[in-house]
Amino acid sequence: MILRGLFASLLCLALCGQERPLLLKAARLLDVRTGKVETPGRLWVKDGRIQPGPPPANAETLDLGDRTLLPGLIDCHTHLLFPAGLGELGYLKRSQGALLLDGVVNARKVLEAGFTTVRDVGASAGFGDVALRDAIARGDIPGPRMLVAGPSLSITGGHGDLNGFPPHLHTGDEHIVDSPDQGRHVVREWRKRGVDLIKIHATGGVLSNHDDPGAPSFSPVEFKAIVEEANRRGMDVCAHAHGDAGILEATLAGVRSIEHGSLLSPATAREMKVRGTFLVPTLYALESILLPGNPYHFPEGSIAKARTILPLRRAGFKAALDAGLPIAYGTDIGVFEHRLVAMDFRYLVDYGMTPLQAIQSATVVAARLLRLDSEVGTLEAGRAADIIAVDGDPLKDITTLERVPFVLQGGKVVRRVP
Repeated sequence: MILRGLFASLLCLALCGQERPLLLKAARLLDVRTGKVETPGRLWVKDGRIQPGPPPANAETLDLGDRTLLPGLIDCHTHLLFPAGLGELGYLKRSQGALLLDGVVNARKVLEAGFTTVRDVGASAGFGDVALRDAIARGDIPGPRMLVAGPSLSITGGHGDLNGFPPHLHTGDEHIVDSPDQGRHVVREWRKRGVDLIKIHATGGVLSNHDDPGAPSFSPVEFKAIVEEANRRGMDVCAHAHGDAGILEATLAGVRSIEHGSLLSPATAREMKVRGTFLVPTLYALESILLPGNPYHFPEGSIAKARTILPLRRAGFKAALDAGLPIAYGTDIGVFEHRLVAMDFRYLVDYGMTPLQAIQSATVVAARLLRLDSEVGTLEAGRAADIIAVDGDPLKDITTLERVPFVLQGGKVVRRVP
């Protein structure tokens, strides 16, 4: 009897330490590859993975009611460590520690909005994005799975250069690249510091003074040196680019994705298609610069640039659609408030995408861009159990994705609104 009791106790300890299977039930499940809606929707997960076949009898059931199950969403262009609304000089007055704590807060906001994976493309000089990524991966703090780029590479006087200040106010230029050899060196240095990819500023920008969003930055040999060295180190390169000439030069150099792409021409879009280059359009960011009352305190020069580019951007997006480019969801949060991370869906649809295409941009296409398509982006068996549920049917009302009441990450509930 004593041995039997001891065996029973050991068995209980072994079984009780295991994660109990979880069955999710909802009115619908959206297959994001095909657009097919399954009714009712049923999934079961265990050990952080979506499982095949019927669930076991001991599975815990979570009935989500009249909702639609989808994969966790992916944002391919974030700035988690940049709080929105600091104004032109606000970042210079904020310590590295404060920015990292901002990132902790913003990571939770983004996760609770249904975005379980992000690509963070441009942080401060302290590489706080690397620390944030690692803390989330360890489970120390809540947040989305992260790929990070560290500080963006720029030229002297380019979008990433704090170029309006007198010489005696030196703020550091480790990320400034003015030759092919400098480019190779910085890529190696960034890799040593733990980044997953490289971000470059291929043209001027809207939120920077004294540069032209339409003009290329790096020379062709500099573009090529940076991309070649990154690829040798196992990293992709993404390129901030508004103007068509800079988009084309970055594309010819072999970047993985073009960020913004505001002034994209049909000819350049076709070249991107041939080379398999992705577009990450960040549509709402430009709109947020022109909001009434300027709630994010943008300088007048940035507002003037946004007014010039905004009427031209729709044609660039149409060129991308007509060419059949792979378009991945990206927001540029940090330009605007992080909790509004789902705002781009309505603009993608307004600019010509179907609701399914918009959802695919934040799931299967985004996962492919990040080379994570065997891990996330669909609700297929074996994928990470990153699952959201939204009220109603997002194929009929894309704005339901702006209000995500249920988020499961790695098989664990991180948000549930009855």
